[in-house]
Amino acid sequence: MSRAGPGFQPAGRAPAPAPLDLVQDFVNSEVPVWAQDDIATPDELAAWLRTRGLLAGDAVVDAASFLRARALRALLRELARRNTDGEATLDSGFRDEFAAVVSDARLRVELDERGALRLEPDADGVDGALASILARVLEADATGAWRRMKSCPGAHCGWLFYDASRNASSTWCSMSICGNRAKTAAYRRRRGES
Repeated sequence: MSRAGPGFQPAGRAPAPAPLDLVQDFVNSEVPVWAQDDIATPDELAAWLRTRGLLAGDAVVDAASFLRARALRALLRELARRNTDGEATLDSGFRDEFAAVVSDARLRVELDERGALRLEPDADGVDGALASILARVLEADATGAWRRMKSCPGAHCGWLFYDASRNASSTWCSMSICGNRAKTAAYRRRRGES
C-alpha cells in the first residue's frame, strides 16, 4: 500500500493543478527514496489506472503495455528534471526513446461543446490510458504550466512537484527536507576540505 496517496506532497506543498495532478500522481507512483513502487506489477498498474477512470474494468495489462507505462513514467520524470535544471535541448537518443514508448498512445483532436479543441485518446486499454496522460502533458505544455512541473534533484528523490512560486525558481520538492539535506551535505564537504 502506498505511503504517499493521490495528492500527497512533501512538507505540505500544494499538488499540481488539474490537469497536471494526474501526471504528478502517475510519476510519483514510484518513490525511490522509500523503495516504493505502486505499479510494480501489471495488476497494480491495472488497479492504478482503473481507480483513476483511465482503464475499463475488463481491460488486461499485458507485459508490453506494462513496460511502456513504466518507461513513460521514467521519461516524464526526466522531462520534469530538465525543467528543474533549465535544460532546453533534448538529444536525439532521448527523443527516439520517447517516440518508441508513446507510439501506440495515439491522440485525436476533438471539438467540445464550447468550441474548444481538446486532445482525446485514440486507442483502447493501457495505450488509451497513456494517451490520456500524454494529453494532459500536452495541454499543460501549451499553457506554459508544464515548465513548472519539476523533479526534485535530491539524492534518491526525484519527486515530481509543481513549482507555484512567482518566478518558477523552486528547486526542491521541499526545502525543509531535500533542500536542507543538500545544504548540510555541501556544508560538510566544505568543512572537510578546510
